[in-house]
Formats: sequence, C-alpha cells, structure tokens
Amino acid sequence: MPKRLIIVILLCFLHLTSLLKAEKNDDFFTLFDKSIEKLYQNPEECIVFTQGIILNQQNIERRNLLQNIISQAYAMKGEYIQSIRVSLDVETLDSYKTPSDFAKFYSDYVLAEQYQNLQLYNQSQKLIDQLLKEEQPSLKDNANYLITFAKLYQLQALNYLVLKDYTKALDFFNKSDDSLKLSSKENTILLIENSIFKASVLRQLGHLDQSKAQLLKILKDLESNPEYNFLFALASHRLAYVYFLENNYQLAIEVNEKALKKIDNYEYLGMKNLIYSGLAKSYLAINNKDKYKEYDKLYADSKEDLDINQKEGIRYLLKLTEAHEKNSYSFLFESEKSKSIYIVIASFVVLIALVIYLIFENKRNEEVKKQLAFFKKQNQKFDLAMNSFQQIKEVETENEIQLKENKRNLVISKNTEVEILEKLQEFEKSNRFLSKEMSLAVLAGQFETNTKYLSEVINKYKGKNFNSYINELRVNYIAYLMKENPEFLNYKVSYLAEVSGFSSHSSFTTVFKSITGMSPNVYIQQLNQIKNEEN
Repeated sequence: MPKRLIIVILLCFLHLTSLLKAEKNDDFFTLFDKSIEKLYQNPEECIVFTQGIILNQQNIERRNLLQNIISQAYAMKGEYIQSIRVSLDVETLDSYKTPSDFAKFYSDYVLAEQYQNLQLYNQSQKLIDQLLKEEQPSLKDNANYLITFAKLYQLQALNYLVLKDYTKALDFFNKSDDSLKLSSKENTILLIENSIFKASVLRQLGHLDQSKAQLLKILKDLESNPEYNFLFALASHRLAYVYFLENNYQLAIEVNEKALKKIDNYEYLGMKNLIYSGLAKSYLAINNKDKYKEYDKLYADSKEDLDINQKEGIRYLLKLTEAHEKNSYSFLFESEKSKSIYIVIASFVVLIALVIYLIFENKRNEEVKKQLAFFKKQNQKFDLAMNSFQQIKEVETENEIQLKENKRNLVISKNTEVEILEKLQEFEKSNRFLSKEMSLAVLAGQFETNTKYLSEVINKYKGKNFNSYINELRVNYIAYLMKENPEFLNYKVSYLAEVSGFSSHSSFTTVFKSITGMSPNVYIQQLNQIKNEEN
C-alpha cells in the first residue's frame, strides 16, 4: 500500500539514528518498551516501528521478542494468518533446530498465545499447564524468561476466565502480578491489563459494585496515559457492560461511545466488534431502532470478518503444523529421548483437534445465525404488538378477503376487535401467560368475552391458534430472561420449563426448539459463547 510504504520510509528515516545509537549502547529494552507502548496506541504504527528495530537486531532471542510484538499487533487487527506467520512460520521455527532453553520455552509460549487468539482455549490451557510443570531453574536469572512467565500466567488466567473457572482465573492473575517485579513499560501495561480482567472476574461473580469501582479507578489512572488507546477502550467497554447489567442503558451507551471514539481511527477490529455489540444491545434495550440497526450492522460485518480470518488462521496453523512435521521440528515434545514419536503424536493430536474445531465452528455459526434471527424476530414481534392498532386499518381489506376464503361465518364488530386487541396487548405485557392454568376459556373469562371471539382475533391478528400464541409468549419470555440475566444460564432445563409455565420438561424442549430452531441446551451454549467473547 502506498500510504503504508510512505509511513515505513518516514519512520525508518526518523528513527535510524536513534536505532543505531541504541544498538551501539545495547539499549535494546528502551526501544522494546517503546514498541510495546505503540502496540496499545496504534497497531499499524507498532508494526512499522518494530520492523525497523528488527532490521538492526542480530540477537535471535531479541528478534523473537520483537516478532511477537508484531504478531500481537496483527492479532489485535484481526489478521490472524499474518499474526501466525510472523511468530510461527517455518523459517522462525527453523531457528529452534538446536534451541536454547529460553528459545524452546518461548516458542511454546507463542503457540499457547496463538491458540488463545484463535479461541482454542482448551488447547492453550493444556499447553500452558505442561509449560508450568517444566519450569527451567537455569533461567531464573533471565529477565526475558521472567516477564514471559508473567505473561504466561496472564494467558492461563484468561483461559480459565473463558472456561468459567473464576477461582483459578483470579489466582493466575495474582500470580502474574506477583511476577511483574521489574520496572518497565511492558510490566506497567500488563499490570493494568490484569486489573481490568480481574474486574471482569468480579463482575462474573456478581460483585458489580466492586467491579465498577475498580474499572472507574483504572480509567482515572489512564488519564495520565492518554495515548493508551486500547487499554482505555478495553476498560471502558467492561465498565459499560456493568452498567448494562444494572439496567443503566444510557450510561452504558455513553461509556461505549467514548471507548469507540478512542480507537475509531485505529485498526483494533476485535475490540471494535465488542463495542459495536454492546452499543447494539443497549440501543435495543431503550427501543432506539435506528441506532440498534446501525450498530448491529457494524457488529455483524466485523464479526463476519473476524470469523473468516479466524477460520483461515486455523487452516493456516493446520498447514503450518504439517510443514513443520515434515521438517522434523516440533516444540510440543515431552521427552527428547522419544523425539520422533512425540512429533507424530503431537502433530496428529493437533491435526485432529483443529479439524474437529473447524467442523464444530461451522455448526456453531449456523446456530448463531438462527439465534440472531430469533432475537430479531422477537423484536419485530414486540414492535408488531405495540403498533397493532395501526395495523388494523392497514390489513383490514386483506383480512376481509382471508375471512371470505376461509368461509368464516363469525362476524365481530370492529369495536369488539379493538377491545380484545387492547386487552391482548396488556396481557402480553403481564406475566399471566406463565400460569399453567391458562387456557382459551380462562383468558376469555378474564377478557369478559366468549372463546369464539377471542380465538378469532388471535387467529386473525396473531396468525396462530391460541396454544401456539401462548407457547410463543412463554418461550420469548424465558429466552429474554436467559439473555439478560446470566444466572438463568446455570439453571436446569426442568426449572426453566417450570418458570415459563410449561407442564413438563419434554413439552418445553419441543416447543422451544420449534420456535427458536434450537434446543434450550444449545441456546444456553450459544449465549455462553457470546458472553465469553465479551470477556
């Protein structure tokens, strides 16, 4: 790209003298810290700046550290293939043909990081478990090893946060904090990140006030570091989600919009996707349909780009594993004595895991589309109910034709129809449809009308019979509760059936699937997946 080429030339020219001087004085970590800062300011500028440092760096260990920063920048942009290529391509892995202890350890750390970027949390967690068991005493005085270990703890904490083991997540975040003893920009940033993530753990545990207080303090502290765009957006988005859970939708919107403004000019695609989602949900909650559609479109488009890049990243990692196997280089060994056996076993396991994940991911995306369609359908039905009186006039001729085609002999006055529709609207806003005793006769009695009139109006304006009408109200109700109140995701399906007014577990499951296109258990899994993506 011409623009990027100009930036590269300009930055290389501006920094050439300082780079050479830094190398001469062996002031590597000053430049390294600068590169880390740029990662949280502007990923594109970080890539260009760090590439300039690498050009003048001969030390392989340091080159790998710099390559990992570039890799993280690409991951923040949602460019997962490029991220993998920078940190795990065959040429890079070839440098580990006769690895030092740190090179071996660092390559495993990088792989665990890439697994997490691609949402392969179980694989990342298992690899880190193995690394933690193989702690190298010979590297205790290696500064690069110590900081990498702190980052490894953070990675594992994030894995456990997604996997809902909040006790372990908090424990590993604390271990990461305890390992960050040295004074550096990277350590400072990691401590801020850990603090933000620990606030998310508090939120998941239901301690909303503590989570909010911690995030507000973080944002206040970040005012002294105004260029940490990504950290500001991350903390703001987490705070907005707390406000959303407190039903303070307007404040959630304001905080998320500030977060978006902070990174709007930078290519943090994953972070923007989360903010778009938060804004769409908040605007939907206050029934601002135009804003909801605007941000829902931005969310859907960015999610599609991320999903495509993620799948391509997984495929690329699969091909990379195959190429690496052919060259007989692997950093998944558990024993040097049986090296060739472990290559085959490790590669086979990774290949199978990735193939299974791709199959699962395709199915999951289909389910997510069904879920989104279901929620949009819910919203449309809500709007339909709210505007039912206007619709009466618009569909009057059509309904008269339909009545004739169906050879209905029942004649209801317009005043009676309007009266019944008004009562149905009030009924839908109440929770009376949750009663197991609810029937056509019971509701007709409450409306002070007869069952024929009531049945006719429901068929005519709701497009379904009484039982389907009640069942849909119940499913929409329980689906909304599960979506807005995370605690409902932990309840048994039998309890959800009871709450929503169904007489049995089986009837609830059957009706729920017929309306949403998925079973209650699958629906819960999808909501958990969406919630995990926001963490």
